[in-house]
Amino acid sequence: MSLLLKNALVIDPKSPYHNKKKDILIEKGVIKSFGKSSSKKTLDCSGKIITPGWFDLNANFCDPGLEFKEDITSGSKVASHGGFTDVNVMPSTQPPVLTKSDVEYIKSKEKAELDLHVSAAVSHDLGGENLTEMIDLKESGVESFSEGDQSISNTKLLLKALQYTSQLDVPVFQNARDKHLSDKTQMHEGIESTGLGLKGEPSLSEELIVARDLGILKYSGGKIHFSKISAAKSVNLIRKAKKEKLNVTCDVSIHHLIFTDSSLGDFDSTFKSLPPFRSEGDRKALMKGLKDGTIDAICSDHRPQDVESKKLEFDLAEAGAISLQTFLPALLSIEEVPLEILIEKVTHGPRKVLGQQEISVNKDQMAKLTIIDPKVGWELNRNSNFSKSINSPFWEKQLVGRVAATVNKEAVSIFHE
Repeated sequence: MSLLLKNALVIDPKSPYHNKKKDILIEKGVIKSFGKSSSKKTLDCSGKIITPGWFDLNANFCDPGLEFKEDITSGSKVASHGGFTDVNVMPSTQPPVLTKSDVEYIKSKEKAELDLHVSAAVSHDLGGENLTEMIDLKESGVESFSEGDQSISNTKLLLKALQYTSQLDVPVFQNARDKHLSDKTQMHEGIESTGLGLKGEPSLSEELIVARDLGILKYSGGKIHFSKISAAKSVNLIRKAKKEKLNVTCDVSIHHLIFTDSSLGDFDSTFKSLPPFRSEGDRKALMKGLKDGTIDAICSDHRPQDVESKKLEFDLAEAGAISLQTFLPALLSIEEVPLEILIEKVTHGPRKVLGQQEISVNKDQMAKLTIIDPKVGWELNRNSNFSKSINSPFWEKQLVGRVAATVNKEAVSIFHE
């Protein structure tokens, strides 16, 4: 396969062609040259941006067991149209990802256009008590361990998990929420929750677990990754831990960079999130964390829910939103952070978290590329949506920024020319 990308504006600080327009020739899944060349297949990239292939650290494809919400095939299509060449899928399936055969099932459905990375459960049946067979799971291709939607509340379990994984050189993902302070809460605790009459979750719920787990990490060694942090004090704690050279990383969900607790004013359940959208002060702290390098990555937290789980009273509705296909317009709406930093958080940052080989837009590099049109407008609706679910805060809204194509080695997916 040969493909020539013409007039491409490269955005990749790790590339010598950063902020330059180039013709890029790809042959057999490898970037061969920059400059004048020829190929039977060409794609005019005038007005478009080329970056390294996007990598999502946290998505739910609901397969096996919950395929009516999403399955690996539909999830992969959504991710590709969202600009991703790599997705790390969570173990919160039915049954959870516990064994080598569970991993093989997921990998068997992998498509050429999207590389799937698997996070396996920390504990058997996500029960929070007994460790899974971590060594066998690592040998089967698992790249991280997580309790999915749940927090690892059992300190003894977390300690053992970090000790085991320190030998395997893989991170333990933690959703930092104190299960007692978060019990039956509906949104962030603050002025907005008081006005709406909804039980709020204090930021303290997250901050306590972050502080606790950093103490355990300092004692045990290993790697911990805080997934979807949302609170200002959590950012400060992780910033301090990094200065102390602890092996800690973190990400934030794309929606937490855009929405706050004030977004819930009309009780729209598509804004019910886990963790909850917090205050404007917290959102600004997340922005600062992105700019100074405290936050390593931005994830989608793609969480499909069927209509029956969402079209309910707010306190009964399930949390979460689909977010892969609208990731680009959401990212482009963030004005406080330079675009090249945002791109780094969905390309190099996630790969570093998982210890992946670094890629860049450079000669002789493996061709993993995302090509975006930052100015084209579109609407997410039943005609354009590729997910099985429709629980998006951007449903039937006008959006700006669309993915034109992805290249994943020899697999080229052209969506819009």
